[in-house]
Amino acid sequence: MKTWSFIGSDKNAGKTTVLNFIHKLLLEVSNDPVCLTSIGINGEEIDSYENVPKPRVPIFRGDWFVTATDHLSGFAGSFKAQHYFAPPGFRKQYVLCHCLRDFLPVLEGPNDKGELLRMKESLEPLFPQGYLLIDGSIDRQFLGHPGISDVICFALLISSRKEQLRKAADLLFALSIPECRSDEKGVITRNRTEKTKSMLFDAAGKILYHGESIPFLDQALKKNCQLRREGSVRLYLNGALTRSLHALLASQEHLRIILDNFTLYQNVSVQVSNVHSFMPELVLLQPVLVRHIFLKQESDVPLALPKGIPVHDLFRDEMENFEL
Repeated sequence: MKTWSFIGSDKNAGKTTVLNFIHKLLLEVSNDPVCLTSIGINGEEIDSYENVPKPRVPIFRGDWFVTATDHLSGFAGSFKAQHYFAPPGFRKQYVLCHCLRDFLPVLEGPNDKGELLRMKESLEPLFPQGYLLIDGSIDRQFLGHPGISDVICFALLISSRKEQLRKAADLLFALSIPECRSDEKGVITRNRTEKTKSMLFDAAGKILYHGESIPFLDQALKKNCQLRREGSVRLYLNGALTRSLHALLASQEHLRIILDNFTLYQNVSVQVSNVHSFMPELVLLQPVLVRHIFLKQESDVPLALPKGIPVHDLFRDEMENFEL
């Protein structure tokens, strides 16, 4: 089973439009089953941010989908329930359904990495050659982990607003961050646990600090980073590189920061004024899984796009020759 996750850089970046495009294309070019779900709730008719109608995710006859059971009242005859995901393994009850006729349900799936992995374990034997499409969010960092996603489609809004342009540029930079070296990856994988949020180690692989607190709140981590200003050290972060951490570490030229995945760079936002004077080297533990970037251009301001990732404008380009 291949898992495709869909994330957007902003509100109304076109994420749902991209998901619907890929969904319909898969139904046209493949006979393999397609299952859809969402990180958290998706399916509200009105965008609470801009108070305008939101695009919906239609489910077609023959599709499979996962949602919370409380979203299915009033749709009798539209689906057949096949499997339940219930407590204690899940915080609430979800159900896998087979769609019997086209309709527009509210999709809600697990909003937690552990629950999503458990759900995938159950779906894998049912759809070994199928596709799982996840309506995701960039603030759900676990979507960047290869254990969750095989492919990520990234919807990018480019507007004329200065703050939004800065945010878009930072997100594109995150997609260009290279992978770490194999020896660094080995140190991290040998020493981390499910609770690991940070790890500081030297060039020989000696662990100098191992933290289980959220990095930007971890005072012991900050103290250890300050004490290790001299000499080559590596800092693994399994939590966002926030503005406060960015400012704290900006002048440490001997520091090499290893982010677990590219989504952890998201909080270096438009409020950071010294992005280009940041001296530590940035690399990734997990490779960038983005296969396609879809632009929604509200302005023609040029931005540096990452190399090696196909870029499409779903709202302007002819998409007949698009390849999955």
